[in-house]
Amino acid sequence: MSKKIFILCGELSAEQYAEKLVPHFKDKGFKVFALGGELLKNAGADVVLDYKALSVVGLTEVIEHYGELKKSFNFLEEKIKEINPDILLCMDFPDFNIRLTKKVKKYVKKTVYFIPPQVWAWRLYRAKFISTLFDKVIVLFPFEKPLYENAEFYGHPLTEMINLNLNEEDFLKEYSLKKERKRVLLIPGSRKKEILGLYPYISEFAKKISSKYSDIDFLFLPSPSLQRETINLFKAEFLKTTGKELTETRQEHKYHSIKFSHVAVGSSGTISLECGLLQTPMAALYKLSNLTYFFGLCVVRSDYFTLPNILLEEEVFKELINFSLTPDNIVDYVEKVLYNPEFSEALKRKLAKLKSMLHKENTISNIARGIIE
Repeated sequence: MSKKIFILCGELSAEQYAEKLVPHFKDKGFKVFALGGELLKNAGADVVLDYKALSVVGLTEVIEHYGELKKSFNFLEEKIKEINPDILLCMDFPDFNIRLTKKVKKYVKKTVYFIPPQVWAWRLYRAKFISTLFDKVIVLFPFEKPLYENAEFYGHPLTEMINLNLNEEDFLKEYSLKKERKRVLLIPGSRKKEILGLYPYISEFAKKISSKYSDIDFLFLPSPSLQRETINLFKAEFLKTTGKELTETRQEHKYHSIKFSHVAVGSSGTISLECGLLQTPMAALYKLSNLTYFFGLCVVRSDYFTLPNILLEEEVFKELINFSLTPDNIVDYVEKVLYNPEFSEALKRKLAKLKSMLHKENTISNIARGIIE
């Protein structure tokens, strides 16, 4: 009888890591079930529920989608009881995953949390509870390991996942771009609501900086979770507002798009760490509901919200959230990166430290081994 592992993966950022683990599980004879998306499905997992309906951000969004979340929660609870997996692997998505694990723990043999909640930022008291609820915790960052009683750090998977198979000249040729022009990469998020929230600031920034400089090209790297309708709407509205065509780059060239752009502008998240590891400065934008924002001010312990800044303990990426999020503030940072070589090179030197902080040999295979053990 084959062994079974059930992966609870509630959003794209975690799924990008999960898909790399599935082949290792299957090689060891595990049948893989999942809450996931297309990446996990293509990797060979039996996706029992798509996570798209669960992808919400902030307090007001959770309240708004409570009915859908509850229905999905109940479905997954029954599914896990039915499958009775050897391993329940939770990835990120903390409030949902922790609550569900409490419900089904007696129906699974072992529980593992890979990418646990950011207790170092807020609700530190949860670390002890998580160490009790889960048999093993696997963290993404070395500073997280001491927070848990049963944590392991095998390195960050992105240090293995980022690879470039095109040089700059070939990339520019692929998208008909000119080497002498400045390239600004727009990465506005993975959810339609997020993109619509940031669009007015991004488009107005682009309009303002284009009126000052004529040598800028705007690249657009859409998230694979976005529907084509949303992508086309963003491109059409951008052209209408700025008079500028967007060069849309493909997911297969994601890391080339980041590496060969001079600066990135967009939503914070895993993409910010990818920009950091590729040494591309970024203006990280965050637009929350006022309720979520003011609640965050009261409880968050970290001085920064982008991972490179947290790791480097200084504001290398410009962080613009709610009231500081203005087109002029984006322009100020991007302008310095593009037209002040000393400023730009200083940022890149700082970002170069990230890989040595996060890299270990055979990270992904060791994470898989750690989960199976």
